[in-house]
Amino acid sequence: MNIYDGIPKMEMKADPQSQAWARSARNVLSITSETVAETLMQANELAKSQGKPLFCLPIGVQLNAPTMNELIVQAYRSNSSQQSDKDKMTVSQIAWLAVIKSYPCQGQQASPFQSFSNHESAMQHAEG
Repeated sequence: MNIYDGIPKMEMKADPQSQAWARSARNVLSITSETVAETLMQANELAKSQGKPLFCLPIGVQLNAPTMNELIVQAYRSNSSQQSDKDKMTVSQIAWLAVIKSYPCQGQQASPFQSFSNHESAMQHAEG
């Protein structure tokens, strides 16, 4: 999150090095968000083919780089864990939390895969 939060600050600076850093950081975040979104979509397609989707996107919603980035930022900021625990989580773990919380499947019991992170107290293994 430090990189994400640092981009606007660096964009405000006039020196070329800060501007280049901000552009580079924005590109890295975009590529990361796109890659994570594609990976989660592929995992969800496999799970869906077995009758157990991990999350369900509403009609018309695409899990693209901008959407994934926004979900990651929101999930990180709304996560009630201590800061030191949040800082230990990977981007993929935060993204995982974001999609399963933002796009749950109706009438489906929690997936056992939701125990992905030990850092989120709400993410405990579902019995059943």
